[in-house]
Amino acid sequence: MPVMPSQPIEPQVARGSCTSSGDRWQPLVVVLVAVCGGIVWDRFWPLPIAWWGIVAVGGVGLWLVAWRRDRLRVAAPFLLLAAAAMAAAWHHGRWHRMATDDLACFAGRKPEPMCVQAIVVAMPRRQATPAFDPLRLMAPEPCSRLEVDLTALRDGTHWRSVSGRAALSVFGAPPEVRAGDRVQCFATLSAPSAPQNPGAFNHRDYLRSEGVHSELRAKSPGCVTVIEPGNWFDPRRTLDQLRTRSNQLFAAHLDPRSAEMAAGVLLGQRDQIESQRIETFMATGTIHLLVIAGLHLSILAGALFWVARRTPLPRSSAVVLAGTITLFYMLLVDAGPPVVRATVLVQVACLAVLLGRRPLGFNSLAAAAMVVLAINPSHLFHVGAQLSFLSVAALIWWAPRWSGRRHSEPGDDSPRPILSGPGRIARSLLRAATHMVLVSLTIWLLTMPLVMARFHLCTPVAVFINAVVWLPMACALLSGSALLAVGGISPALGHLCGSFCNLNLRLLEWCVTAARRIPFGNFWLSGPDDWWLMGFYGGLGVLAAFPRIRRRPTACMLLLIGWIAVGVLPLSWRRHPERLNCTFIAVGHGTAAVLQLPSGKTMLYDAGQFGAPSAGVRAISGFLWSRGIRRIDAVFLSHADVDHYNALPGLMDRFSVGTIYAPPGMFQGDGQAIAALHAIIERHRLPVRCLRGGDRILEGGGCAIEVLHPSGRHRSESTNANSLVLAVEFRGRQILLPGDLESPGMQGLLAQRRRHCEVLMAPHHGSRQSNSPELARWCTPSWVVFSDDGRWNLPEIDATYQAVGSRTLHTNDSGAIEVRINGHGVEVRPFVGRTP
Repeated sequence: MPVMPSQPIEPQVARGSCTSSGDRWQPLVVVLVAVCGGIVWDRFWPLPIAWWGIVAVGGVGLWLVAWRRDRLRVAAPFLLLAAAAMAAAWHHGRWHRMATDDLACFAGRKPEPMCVQAIVVAMPRRQATPAFDPLRLMAPEPCSRLEVDLTALRDGTHWRSVSGRAALSVFGAPPEVRAGDRVQCFATLSAPSAPQNPGAFNHRDYLRSEGVHSELRAKSPGCVTVIEPGNWFDPRRTLDQLRTRSNQLFAAHLDPRSAEMAAGVLLGQRDQIESQRIETFMATGTIHLLVIAGLHLSILAGALFWVARRTPLPRSSAVVLAGTITLFYMLLVDAGPPVVRATVLVQVACLAVLLGRRPLGFNSLAAAAMVVLAINPSHLFHVGAQLSFLSVAALIWWAPRWSGRRHSEPGDDSPRPILSGPGRIARSLLRAATHMVLVSLTIWLLTMPLVMARFHLCTPVAVFINAVVWLPMACALLSGSALLAVGGISPALGHLCGSFCNLNLRLLEWCVTAARRIPFGNFWLSGPDDWWLMGFYGGLGVLAAFPRIRRRPTACMLLLIGWIAVGVLPLSWRRHPERLNCTFIAVGHGTAAVLQLPSGKTMLYDAGQFGAPSAGVRAISGFLWSRGIRRIDAVFLSHADVDHYNALPGLMDRFSVGTIYAPPGMFQGDGQAIAALHAIIERHRLPVRCLRGGDRILEGGGCAIEVLHPSGRHRSESTNANSLVLAVEFRGRQILLPGDLESPGMQGLLAQRRRHCEVLMAPHHGSRQSNSPELARWCTPSWVVFSDDGRWNLPEIDATYQAVGSRTLHTNDSGAIEVRINGHGVEVRPFVGRTP
């Protein structure tokens, strides 16, 4: 997300772009484009690494030949080709290749018990424990995570050597291990999970980009034992001790909520902050405050330089001191792409001060990008790195224009009135506020398309709130740094710094929380497609690399307006196909079926899962956004079990929702969960309608929804037995949605006339009590879809339906399952794997 403009060092880099030579040519930007092109090519159209080597050597050879003949214009493309090939080869080795003895070779989709030995990479990080939520069935268990480098795997009574890096999750208290320790771990091994639904975050690819190809889960800290302590002189161990000491100082001098926030703001340990608080920062466009980046580094470096200049140290020594401490801080906070980018720019600025030169703005940014890609080429595809570089690009573009405006505003030749002291202060404050808002607006406009595409958020409030929160943020950062510096030496000074840090962190969070409540300050939406993003940012890259094109602003503006129209206008021309789509979302043990009707309406049958409500919200929202859906016209709730509705409150915040349909008496229970849901529905002022057997909803285009159960005559004390059963019919074909129906409600359904359905959602997630041979013979489904997490995958249940000619699919194995009914028949498409 955007970085704020209160940066004392990076603007020096930006002002360098005003130089005449920099305005004509940005060579490193062109090289960066070639490097990125090679990485992108290898990601989507990989070639063997030897081929990339041949291309690189050939490019260098042709460049030498052309250069010796003084054909510089011909030589440059060959050199760029060689750079692209070398970047592609580097990416190929990091992304596509894996050692033959990597532990991932033994990892499958289902967890298997293993005993391994490994070297701890960094100390465990405790994950934040979510606050109480009545819509969550089970309280979350405390958990900590760390990364380990594998060395051995026990095979029977022998150990065999293995390699690779794994993510280790330990439930319970964090284990007492440090970086460099050799540990033995009893855990379950599995491959990282692939996306199960369209629009879902690709957790597997994210871990793969970090060199992690397998996951380990230990049930308790006792499963992880140290068999050989690490070397005390290991730099990683020293950094671990500093992080531990820093967290102890935060805990001693700050209140618990501020201590968690300070760990994220100063150390980059965002894991300790609750997901709801993180979402508040995300929804207001201020999530960058919790990511160590340019704002943090520039404030720290500027403060260090300011303090050093007030000592007898010469100017050059002060610059070297600021740059050195900034490098150390980068290592302390784990050196993620944004902080590496910021550190490189600070070092370039320090070097420019020492040499008495002004670095070229976009050239410096391109150099920082190449350093980041040299460390890990996969960071090119990380949205955090992309937003970080875009934000600084906005600062580089804006800084010289503001500087020129301050020194040569229209009317400067006319005499200005002499203002009193308060008048000068007011004018300076107004100018500074205008500057901050305009820079914030520039950053917001540049990053908004990417934020909309990746996070499905538009945050207009960010333009103003980012211009406000930088001051408490800077005060919290400086006072927190002072606490870390003096808290261990003088408790009194530590308490003073901690009190000031507490105050500013509370003020910061209060501002962000208040900003979220501003009407129309943020809203959720689908966002542009990737092809549109590539065209948009590719065009901006051309403008950065070739500044002469910017001399035609009218043509550039017309192109921008035209490209926006290309992305926006097709949304209003979208035609609704004459078919019925029913997609069973993979939500684990739970239910969520999305109905896309021929009339263009979207309806949802249940929306929940057994675990955290946020997981179900992400799964359903991601699918809806991937289909360009912004409104849910109706929600059918089958019954009052939490795993069938706990995602609905989150969906109501993200989408426009129409009518809620439910069986009679669903909201008359006295449970906390159903009461919380009812209160949220009333707060959103949504109409609730009761449905009974015999009701029929006509939706046009030949589509009808018939209610088969419950009847108005008999009601059971069991919520499952009162499940709302729907038959969705289109062109004479039916989809049957029975919720968690079980006896005695099941007997009432089977007493009705028999009917053949094309698709049956297995009642109660495939339980033995609800899936009987009588049900299979009653509806003789062509397909049976199990919305489950694999716990109840009983072969005999599948055999029950296969005996009547049905084919079965499980969302646990196949991911989201899409059913299409049109004039040609029925088509079933699993998101993972193939149709059986």
